[in-house]
Amino acid sequence: MAWVERRGNKWRVRYWKPDGRAASVPGSFETEPAARAHADQLNAAPSEPTEQTHDPTHPAPRPAAPAAPTTPAAPHAVTVAEWAEIWWQTLDIGDNTRAYYRSLLTCHVLPRWGATPVDQITPADVQVWLNRLRDTYATATITGLRKLFAMVMTDAVDNQLLATNPVRPRRRGRGRIEPRREATWADEHQVLTIAHRILRLASRNQCLLVITAAYTGMRWGELAGLHRDNLDITHGRLYVTADAGALHEVNGHLTLGHPKTHASVRTITLPPFLTQLLATDLAASTRPFVFTTPRGKHLRRSGFQRRLWTPAVSGGRHRSETWTPIKQGLTFHGLRHSHKTWLIEDGVPEVAQARRLGHTMENKIDNVYAHVATSVDARLLAGLEARWHRSIERYRQNRNDQGAPPIAS
Repeated sequence: MAWVERRGNKWRVRYWKPDGRAASVPGSFETEPAARAHADQLNAAPSEPTEQTHDPTHPAPRPAAPAAPTTPAAPHAVTVAEWAEIWWQTLDIGDNTRAYYRSLLTCHVLPRWGATPVDQITPADVQVWLNRLRDTYATATITGLRKLFAMVMTDAVDNQLLATNPVRPRRRGRGRIEPRREATWADEHQVLTIAHRILRLASRNQCLLVITAAYTGMRWGELAGLHRDNLDITHGRLYVTADAGALHEVNGHLTLGHPKTHASVRTITLPPFLTQLLATDLAASTRPFVFTTPRGKHLRRSGFQRRLWTPAVSGGRHRSETWTPIKQGLTFHGLRHSHKTWLIEDGVPEVAQARRLGHTMENKIDNVYAHVATSVDARLLAGLEARWHRSIERYRQNRNDQGAPPIAS
């Protein structure tokens, strides 16, 4: 079976060759009806001769002239859109990753490649497409598109829809020299200033959210989904569980589910000051989750970012005060980078950093961590405790007893 395909402003007719490869009828057609008419001619198979009884009174009919050879019937060519629909059903990924992939597919991949047969895409076509996108989109977006499209086409190869993957890493050319962007982080004094500002803007609970993020390195979803049953005040620990260890926000819907990775399921020890702050805050409320809105509802990242985080970090006019900016480009996730930086500064072993942050180490040395966990954790927590008290002392000196209500005495 032949089919038609648009190429720029014209149309061409495609068919399958006997060796199983797709080919094109030479030339092109100005309109789709003209191309379809030619494809229909190729698809029209000759009628089979029927058996007739010989009648001696009538001469036998002259044998028909042999029919001209016809193009072999071609199976339907699988387009990228058709394959992507099948491929999508094979994924086993988290809700946030699924939403990210769906956005890249619907906004970028399918508008460009959806109608194209998967075996008609060349590496040059892909590279030209990505190069053009660089003028409009960030490097991270281009990298994400390349990785996603590569996954889609790799699975197409595995399913024998094409021979090789046309989405390949760049191995030639000098490429673009992008400035190296290091993760933005804050020191303990900047964290305390942000926390105090959020205390002024909202509540003690959301102020404490910032402090907990900086002194545990937890992700936003892990903090927003932390149930009070998973906080052990007696022993100074909290638990990120496998079944409901994170709050997911996808397309405006909030659900509790598993954290980002298997390594994210972990126990996090707390410095004494933080245990006390959390105990005091929870004692004043019966809400089921540790960090919520003032009305006890789940926190939404976008609302927290807009109403609290941005004003506190970027500065500006607040009532009768003028707040100076804290640090350009600092995000809430930057508190996680801050925690890791603090651990590095305090000489905490890399294996302990990985366990605390929920990272997977490429080698197997994390197996030895259990033998030294107690002494390492004690040193880690002592460093965090000292950092907190340094920040409190400097904050008091800078405010000269004129400012914000204290978080802790």
